[in-house]
Amino acid sequence: MATPGENRPTVPASEQHRRRRLVGFAVACVVAFGSVAVVAVSVGSAGTWNPQQLEQGAIAEKPKMELAAQARAAAVVIAKRKAEAKLENDAIDQIIAQIGIVSEAGAENPEVALTFDDGPSEYTGGILDTLKKYNVSATFFTLGNQIEGFPLPLQRAVAEGHTVGNHTWDHQDLTKFGPKDIRAEMAQQTDAVTGKALPAPKLFRPPYGATNDTVVAEARRAGMLTVLWSVDTNDYMKPAPDVMAQQVINQAQPGSIILMHDGGGDRTATSAALPMMIKGLKKKGFKMVTVPQLLLDNPPAAEQNTVDRTPVA
Repeated sequence: MATPGENRPTVPASEQHRRRRLVGFAVACVVAFGSVAVVAVSVGSAGTWNPQQLEQGAIAEKPKMELAAQARAAAVVIAKRKAEAKLENDAIDQIIAQIGIVSEAGAENPEVALTFDDGPSEYTGGILDTLKKYNVSATFFTLGNQIEGFPLPLQRAVAEGHTVGNHTWDHQDLTKFGPKDIRAEMAQQTDAVTGKALPAPKLFRPPYGATNDTVVAEARRAGMLTVLWSVDTNDYMKPAPDVMAQQVINQAQPGSIILMHDGGGDRTATSAALPMMIKGLKKKGFKMVTVPQLLLDNPPAAEQNTVDRTPVA
């Protein structure tokens, strides 16, 4: 036995490594034994372990383990999305307080926003397929009277990270309405969205791009930012898909908000143009994000352009 102050013999490094491996192996054996014991107990073993029962028990436990792993992963995604949504909503609230209306974001980052009006419709699902294929995000300004007929595309859009905005209940020109009727058009749409367990919209797009101080004020009162656009595809005129796509690619600038439609008529041309548009924008170095993300990353200027009234927007 060593006395105080006496030096203990030095153990060679190779011997220390061998000992650590032995300890690790022993621990692994204990863990493995414990795992087998748990499975054995789960299949009712009382000491005599049947290999077939052990296999069946393991198979029975696997779906539970997979579901638990999926639940943990989903919780992480949800927490991340909530944090992102708070940042985006805070940015929107700040812009509402400052200017109340935007047609384009700032130019700090090479980002643009694809937006779709007048849905959901039978075309929305195909557009979502394309967005998912190319891993890009978009914003859908929806009509309240369309939601009951097409709830699943709307719910899918939110689940896949897109933003849903307010486009009134039934596409009325709000500049012809008084404050009470304007509020009703906005509120009915919001109720239709929240009635499908989706977040209340923070963005509002007036039909036809028709707006005035009263419309912007009522949107602000409802906690929504009025969003116009800076690039119009004119897809209601049904141009050739390649022409439509090239027009957007040529006109897009950092901060652009691009107007398209996923409802309100035949949107075959828009659906066909979308893949070409996305590939062309990516080739130019643009990232396609939701309007909230665009505004968060690229705060808009205080002075915003108006837009020409369109027949369908």
